Amino acid sequence: MPTKAKPRSPSEVSVSAATEWTDFHGVLELFGLRRSTAYHLDAEGLIKSVSLAEHGEKRGKRLFHVPSIRAYLNSKLEKEQPKSENSSDAL
Repeated sequence: MPTKAKPRSPSEVSVSAATEWTDFHGVLELFGLRRSTAYHLDAEGLIKSVSLAEHGEKRGKRLFHVPSIRAYLNSKLEKEQPKSENSSDAL
């Protein structure tokens, strides 16, 4: 019996504040981060993702963990130091 091919075309993205997992289309819509950036952040261990590929498959669907992306972006915001008003006087 032949196996049914899995659809590979992108589905419509529907994301909200309550979204926990999304593909890179949702990452783009929620955060403005492109596919390559999301994969890079995942490879560096800065955000979380999971692949839905079956064992032995070369391709699969990767979902990104939205709360981990938010935590990463918030950590970047916290690391930025507010510039003091006197910093322009040093120039």
